Amino acid sequence: MPDSPSPQQPNSVGNASMWLGIASAALVFGIGMCALTGLNQRWIQLAGTPLFVCGVSSAFLGLLAVVLGIAGMFGRDKSRSTAIVGLILGLLGACMFPGFLRAIGGG
Repeated sequence: MPDSPSPQQPNSVGNASMWLGIASAALVFGIGMCALTGLNQRWIQLAGTPLFVCGVSSAFLGLLAVVLGIAGMFGRDKSRSTAIVGLILGLLGACMFPGFLRAIGGG
């Protein structure tokens, strides 16, 4: 009888990476769009600091998702798909933040 491959177990680290990546990408995008709207409507001076702090915090969630995504790739007999998705979304969230800063700063 041939050896059947063992079933893959859920990857809790990969799942955490995926959820943090989703939160980071969504929050950075939303906060960045809000800041761009504030720039166009000229109320960015009133809300610039809270938007910056929230954006940095959301980008940090992306960095955590990247770290957890890398860690989730090395689990034995664990599904790696959620770790890969979390890694990609975490990178997206972390990289969108400097992009929005450049767009708002005009440079």
